[in-house]
Amino acid sequence: MKRVTFFLLLLIPFMWMSSCKSDQDNNNNGSDTTTVVKDNGVQTFFLVPSPEDVFGFADDQSLTFDKELLNPTENLSKYDNDIKLQEFNFGVYAADLAYSAAYSKNDETVQYLNTVRELSQDIGLSEVFNESLINRIEHISPEKDSLIAISNDTYFDIIRYLERNDKPSTLAIMAAGGWIECMYLVVNLTDFDANNKTIQQVADQKMIVSNLWKFLEQNQNTPSVKSLMEDFKNIVDIYNMLEVIVDETNAPKTDNNEKIIVVGGHSKIIITAEQYANLKKVIVETRNKLTLNNVSL
Repeated sequence: MKRVTFFLLLLIPFMWMSSCKSDQDNNNNGSDTTTVVKDNGVQTFFLVPSPEDVFGFADDQSLTFDKELLNPTENLSKYDNDIKLQEFNFGVYAADLAYSAAYSKNDETVQYLNTVRELSQDIGLSEVFNESLINRIEHISPEKDSLIAISNDTYFDIIRYLERNDKPSTLAIMAAGGWIECMYLVVNLTDFDANNKTIQQVADQKMIVSNLWKFLEQNQNTPSVKSLMEDFKNIVDIYNMLEVIVDETNAPKTDNNEKIIVVGGHSKIIITAEQYANLKKVIVETRNKLTLNNVSL
């Protein structure tokens, strides 16, 4: 049986951010990857943006860096002895790391790299941080390219480690943490405007949320995943209500014999001001609950 790769599920927090890159650029990049989610015998393939594309959102001048939105590293001790919160906030801190690197914030990048490193020891990922990687962290350059490279390499090393060691439930929880932190950053930086492309990118997460939910469902026998699904249900419900307008002239191609659907940008998802406000509210509440922000020790 072909082994499923889950690279997309830790990259999905940033997929909307890569839209500033052209389809041609993505198609020509040899490092792009695909992942498969199986549902009722149908295989759905999703294109994975290249590592460089992940940080493309920093070129969008409508989004800025706001340190106050980051999950404080001081919260780390709050997650002691709770594997669900440790794995979830690993994804949160990884998203904050990527956000900091994309905006060339050297101090924050190093701080969040060290936090990810410390948390990795608690959840069995310490092997990722070998002597070579630790040396790179300790001698990191303040240049943007260097910040992005080391945070990106660390990210991929973690995903590969989880794949090799067959830990899909850990990966699913981390993916959820990374996704919600990215969305938390975006909705707090963006007011509703029907003509704002960032709002459309938030709506386009409908497909990603569906994919993430399936991944969680596949691992719901793990108690921490089952519990996380309860936390995410309100977010999923809002996305399920968003209207999808399909472009019939450019619909996904289906091979009935192979039962394969290749998913691309073939539809437009509509989100209203009210739906966006509700989504923002639920995302903020869920994120703050799972990061234990505003919760005393």
